[in-house]
Amino acid sequence: RHMRKEPIVTLMEGHNGAKLGYSQVIFAADECLTGDKKEVVQTFCEKTFEGWAHAIENPEQAVEMVREARKMLNLDDEENDHWHSSDDFELEFVKKCNEAVEKTKKDGSRYGVIDSSRWSDATKWLLEGKDDISKEFGFDGSVY
Repeated sequence: RHMRKEPIVTLMEGHNGAKLGYSQVIFAADECLTGDKKEVVQTFCEKTFEGWAHAIENPEQAVEMVREARKMLNLDDEENDHWHSSDDFELEFVKKCNEAVEKTKKDGSRYGVIDSSRWSDATKWLLEGKDDISKEFGFDGSVY
């Protein structure tokens, strides 16, 4: 819209049979999911989704927080073609991200819940032809 055109969005789910899982997933090596390290990963996930809940409840404040982070990381100095510093763009961007995160809220409980059957479908699609893969390959529901 900033460029006076509507963005073109191509949904990939179902495209040529694609079974997608999740676009923003936190991956951790098996050794990070044992003992005290697992607690660190769990806490990180909890705090991440507390932050998303806050962004969903307060999108305008989230925009200000993104701006502050960009300043702290000197990202304002970068030239790119996908970010337009304007109030409208930044608020719309945050709201679109919030919409994606809202889809992870299961049974009204909390954000970031992964549907194990959706994960399994995506895994089977990605590993087509490999029958020896367990249903929950790469998925540890006890982390978050």
